[in-house]
Amino acid sequence: MGQRHKVILVLAIGVLLFTMDGRAAAQGEVPRITIHELKGLIDQGENVSILDTRPRAIFEKGHIKGAVSFPWKAMITLKDVSGLPRDKLLVPYCSCGPGDADSANVAEQLVELGFRNVKVLADPSIKGWKQAGYPMD
Repeated sequence: MGQRHKVILVLAIGVLLFTMDGRAAAQGEVPRITIHELKGLIDQGENVSILDTRPRAIFEKGHIKGAVSFPWKAMITLKDVSGLPRDKLLVPYCSCGPGDADSANVAEQLVELGFRNVKVLADPSIKGWKQAGYPMD
């Protein structure tokens, strides 16, 4: 095989891997919920469990009313989720800005651990919640 063919083969494999990785990310992305949609569900009395993925010290300074502290970690275990309800919508949030990095990662891990009803609180997340004057603890 000539040098040119090797280069073409390497490029083709790279494109294939990039395409497959992009599809996997798109398929695995957890849906988002807006602050207004979440507030509406709470007002309607829906079964919702809100998870604050920020460090506990920040959670204690103020959080969405009714939220529980569930700090982000790289590897969530079954032991970590043993107290989470499986019959409620789980809504993790953070204050990471666009992309919701920590809460999105927690949501993805929850789905991998078998939770089926998970939505990430979309940016502006807690900042938008506060600005809207929604209840805080």
